[in-house]
Amino acid sequence: MNPKIKNILDYQILTIVFISLIIWFALMPEQLHSQAYPVEYIDKALENNPGLKAQHKAYEAATQGIDIAGSLPDPELSVGIFTPPMERLMGNQLFDARIMQMFPWFGTLEKQRSAAGEMANARFQQYLDQRNELFMEMTRLWLNIYEKDQQINILMNFTEVLKAREDIIYSRYEGGLEREGLMLDLYRLEIQLNDLENRKQKLLEEKNALVKNFNILLNRKKDAQVTTLDTLTIVDAEYGWESTDITAFEANPKVSGAQAEALAASHKKEAARLMTRPMIGLGLQYSHFAPGDAAMGQMDGGGMIMPMLSVSIPIYGKKNRAIRNESELQAKKAIHLKEEQVNRLFSQETDLKAKHKNLERDIDFYQKQLDITNKTWKLVLNAYAGGYEGFDELLRIQDQLLEIKWRLLETTVEQNINAAEVDKLYGREIFN
Repeated sequence: MNPKIKNILDYQILTIVFISLIIWFALMPEQLHSQAYPVEYIDKALENNPGLKAQHKAYEAATQGIDIAGSLPDPELSVGIFTPPMERLMGNQLFDARIMQMFPWFGTLEKQRSAAGEMANARFQQYLDQRNELFMEMTRLWLNIYEKDQQINILMNFTEVLKAREDIIYSRYEGGLEREGLMLDLYRLEIQLNDLENRKQKLLEEKNALVKNFNILLNRKKDAQVTTLDTLTIVDAEYGWESTDITAFEANPKVSGAQAEALAASHKKEAARLMTRPMIGLGLQYSHFAPGDAAMGQMDGGGMIMPMLSVSIPIYGKKNRAIRNESELQAKKAIHLKEEQVNRLFSQETDLKAKHKNLERDIDFYQKQLDITNKTWKLVLNAYAGGYEGFDELLRIQDQLLEIKWRLLETTVEQNINAAEVDKLYGREIFN
């Protein structure tokens, strides 16, 4: 091969490897912390869930308050008619028309508008919080449906294994020569199979209820099919725990909403302070005169426009102090509520961490127990075929094996639900 061509190919290969490594490292944290979610159903929930739509309408209504809070008060129009007309120098005065527009103190409307904007943001954060609660409930139901499917599969597999044991029973008793022992073991086998079938039917009923509840959240037909995963993976041991300060919860709508309410209260406090200052009114007055009696020295009438200025006088100090104190207390209340919300999230984080470690410990335990019990099952099965163990011991190990698989499945599902709670706490994944 031409050396130049070889060098070019080597360079291209190195470039591809380098880019692949960059992509792999970039995606690695996501892979470590990835969590199973019913992503294909999320858009349906956003479109159809009535509670979520109602919360969004509440937010839209709150946005209208921004224009309301930032608007001037309506102008006042007053008209006075003189009956009979009042005799004036200009003539007989028929009516007066006055229009007046009041203006709050400088900056008041801006503060009110800012407060309304923050309150609208707080309503939006409430919508996001309800959305996240909905997504969490969907995830929990969806994973529980997966759990029921897998439990049914486990029971069906064990049923097939038990049915296959009938041949071993006959071979042990040499084709049925020991009639009494043969029938006793066959009856025990039938009892066990009936128990597995009964448990399977119960699981089917439980799954149907979960599917209906899941579809209710999506506001669609209750019997609509819900698809889940083929296999649920065990969550990584260090599931993306954030730092131990408040910044860890910045994406959580509860914190964002509390922050917005605190800012709104601060703007309201400033607006209340400005509202205790005078309001200025500007207006015009128009007076219309009919021609008067010339003999009386009256003129030929006409109209007169007079600019007007008015000022409100905030002389009630007790009332004004109460307005300022009320808004200041509301602002302090909002700050305390934000601190309380953060403390609650820290407490939830502590509980989720502890639960995650316990679930991880249980999964490791069940995996070890499953390995040992599988080996025991094979030994007891061989011993039974050779006539050294009774059928009841075989069934006991079978039940033990079923129980361990059951617990391992439940723990894995619970661990994934706990991981979803962690994502909701930090506002990650579908909760972002």
